[in-house]
Amino acid sequence: MSNSPPIAFGGLASGIDTNALIDGLMGVERIPLNRNTARQQSLTSAKSTLSSVLNTFTAVKTAADALNSSSAFASYSLVSSDDKVLVATATGAARAGTYSIEVKQLAQETRAKSLGFASSTDALAQTGTFSLTVGGTVTDIAIDAADSLAGIATKINASGAAVNASVVKTGTEAFLVVSGKGTGATNAVTMAETGGLALGMTTYQTSKNSRILLDNQFTIERDTNQFSDVLDGVTITAKSVSATPATLVIKSDSDAQASKIQSFVTAYNNAVSAGHLSAGWGSIKASSAALAGDSAVRSALNSLGTTVSNVIPGITGKYKQLANVGIKLSQDGSLTLDKTKLAAALEADSEGVAKLFLGDSATSTKGAMSVMSSVVEKLTKASTGTLPLRITQYEKQITQLGKDADKLQERLDLYEAGLRKKFNALETAVSKIQFQGRQLQGFVSNSSNTQ
Repeated sequence: MSNSPPIAFGGLASGIDTNALIDGLMGVERIPLNRNTARQQSLTSAKSTLSSVLNTFTAVKTAADALNSSSAFASYSLVSSDDKVLVATATGAARAGTYSIEVKQLAQETRAKSLGFASSTDALAQTGTFSLTVGGTVTDIAIDAADSLAGIATKINASGAAVNASVVKTGTEAFLVVSGKGTGATNAVTMAETGGLALGMTTYQTSKNSRILLDNQFTIERDTNQFSDVLDGVTITAKSVSATPATLVIKSDSDAQASKIQSFVTAYNNAVSAGHLSAGWGSIKASSAALAGDSAVRSALNSLGTTVSNVIPGITGKYKQLANVGIKLSQDGSLTLDKTKLAAALEADSEGVAKLFLGDSATSTKGAMSVMSSVVEKLTKASTGTLPLRITQYEKQITQLGKDADKLQERLDLYEAGLRKKFNALETAVSKIQFQGRQLQGFVSNSSNTQ
């Protein structure tokens, strides 16, 4: 069964197009509802646009936070005169400098082998305990008469001891080989055989620390071939023993640093562009009528501009605001990065540039990135931020307009039903009159014929 409304044929009796008349009257009555709908659409568009603007502001905070640490902010190039002898990597805590480094000894692990046996898989018919001591930790492994060299290697590897065991086969003999997992003196491995065990383990490589000579003045040893705590923010990796010192040059990499800073500048400019496109700026028209000249967007953009153009509170030294290192605020509110000026500032005083961006922990002073992050957080924080509050206002207005629309539609439905009822009554009355007229006319005609 169809649920479609019945088709109404208006004006069959009266000759009046009642449907057209009702549609015309309803069109007038629907004007407030149409205005309501248009307003809802405008506010919904404004809300969606403002949510996108909010996301670009959040991206500014993310970009600022990504730069707000010494390891993330600074970039250094490290060049070894002989990368076969040593290589190095740096973090943001590094300092520029040139060093002479001679690799005296590489770190190595303990290696030991057993006596040679005819087979790696035949049972050795030996029983006893194989004891491993690594860095003061003792591990005892029970050996059974049915164990072969391969079986003993499996038991050693499953014991949890910090060693690796394997079987080496020369073609005529098989040997059990045990090597420490860690290098250096603190990871030395010793082995003992008790009971009837007679594997005959002998050490053919002892554990040694790596050792370097820095600037022909400082002899430094470590368990591994990596030296991560000798120079601030630099990890040196010894590759081979050298007959002559290698030279390590550490200097600021202005190109890499500019690339990191450009990511922040790009995020900032995206937020400014989104703000201008949403609320309008200069010759740019607002994307939504409801957002034209929006005070929340204007206020948020002004906060960004003030933050990047002002002197950072508490910062001392030559560089006190971002413009000092090549980050300038343009007339349209966007930022530009002068890489030449940034490189010159880094060359002249890399620590001063870092202090401007990161702050000074000695005086508990916040840097530009921390200040920017705090400002954007206030603008974007849910329930209290300038932009989220405006979005909430739009949501409330849209909800109220929806309720108003429901009431208007209910009134319109009642009004239309009333009109149709009245016109139907009119048609019924006209139809009755017409019927009576035809009856009367017929009566008159019949009387005339009878006479």
